[in-house]
Amino acid sequence: MKVISILFLVITNSGIWAQVTYNKDIAPILEKHCISCHRDGDIGPMPLTNYLEVSSYASMIKYVTDIKLMPPFKAEDKGLDYINQRSISENEKALIQAWIEGGLTEGEYQNSKVPDEIHNDITPYDTTICMAESFEHYGIFYDQYQVFVLPANFSKGRVVKDIYFQPGNKEIVRSAQISLAPQGASISMDKWDPRYGYYSFGGNNVISSHPNWYSWMPNTKGLELSKAEHLYIPPETEMLLHIHYGPFGRVQKDSSCIHLSFTEDLNSSHLLQNIPLFSTDFLKDSFLITQGKKHRISSSLVLPISTELKSVTPLAHLLCVKMEAFAVLPNKSTIPLLTIEDWDFHWKEKYIFESPIQLPAGTKIFATAIYDNTSSNPYNPASPPHPMKSGTHMFDENFIFFFEFLNSINPVAYFQKPYVITEKKLSELQFTTEKKGKYEIQIIDLESTNIEYKTSAIYEIGNHTIRSSDFPKSTGRYLATISFNSHPVDAWWIIIK
Repeated sequence: MKVISILFLVITNSGIWAQVTYNKDIAPILEKHCISCHRDGDIGPMPLTNYLEVSSYASMIKYVTDIKLMPPFKAEDKGLDYINQRSISENEKALIQAWIEGGLTEGEYQNSKVPDEIHNDITPYDTTICMAESFEHYGIFYDQYQVFVLPANFSKGRVVKDIYFQPGNKEIVRSAQISLAPQGASISMDKWDPRYGYYSFGGNNVISSHPNWYSWMPNTKGLELSKAEHLYIPPETEMLLHIHYGPFGRVQKDSSCIHLSFTEDLNSSHLLQNIPLFSTDFLKDSFLITQGKKHRISSSLVLPISTELKSVTPLAHLLCVKMEAFAVLPNKSTIPLLTIEDWDFHWKEKYIFESPIQLPAGTKIFATAIYDNTSSNPYNPASPPHPMKSGTHMFDENFIFFFEFLNSINPVAYFQKPYVITEKKLSELQFTTEKKGKYEIQIIDLESTNIEYKTSAIYEIGNHTIRSSDFPKSTGRYLATISFNSHPVDAWWIIIK
């Protein structure tokens, strides 16, 4: 009786497996999660666009999806919806397994479609800024990271309504981040590297006025600007284009471009602004992650204004194994923002919420990361392990979360100085008034929400400079605001190192 039951079960399951076919069940899964990268001429190492290609790699596809190596999306499911979510479901994994165990049946052809790239046509843009020359990839199976300095020679600040990063060689360009800095900020780094651009592993190695201004990954949804979203480029700016080149077995060249369109209409607009959150310990030269131990870093930030959170972009290096961020609202309720249980530096990206998260004033954002500086960490770049300091090189560590906010507080004024980094003590603030009247200036500690400085004065129309010995002198993060009739007209996010 037992033998008959087992035989009946095998026959029944075989019938189920035979129903799973490539064209009906497997191709739609690959079109949804994989083909945007795994097609001829794109970043994926092999194409997965037809039955022959997929059946040849069937066992490997099952393995990498089972261990969550592919598709590359590291955020855990904590009840949040991300626009760019690529996680494969348990049901989809079961279909892949059933298809393999059922004999890789091809099935009848379905009217499937390889997804187009998000920007499949280059529409007319107001200006295009390209790399000055081609960069030659080493042609070895090794990731490369290079920063290219692209001048944005605008005599006045420009408001960007549309942006498109166009990779020159989609086979090797895995991701790109653009930061903004004053012209000349990167001269020393650019001279240091004899090749075009300069090498930098985890960051730009330059103090930028707008870090992580824009990010790009292949065919990632949610990176486009909506009609109500804008970016800002200050005058006399240089773009620091940081490109991650994936490993490739032969010499390749890349010459990428940035396409921009501008607007003068700021009605109902939102300024997209990345505010970095990091531990002030990382600003100290004495900071070390001790060898042979696991180490936790945490930091927090109190929002002095109500705002909307569009995305979170974490950054750490090779010792990191976990990253997490969450928000605690004034009513003590908690919103999870991001949890990555198996951090992998090679797959860093921006996690974009399906809908912006409303955060009231007084919300406290927490971020934490765990580092494993032991021999059991396969990504540890040192063998044997040694103390790891903070920095932007491979044998350094990092801890930073970029929180992308949508701010609509008087955008014209807010665009002027959205973010400032200084290595000196804060000694002056410069601002412009369009009306004569009484203005209030205050500086808030973003870790404690304490008001560090507050004053008011009557100002004429024009440019003004405030100098004071009462400004904060200690390391930390601050928000400075200037208000007219209780309405903010200008603001700075300030980091003092």
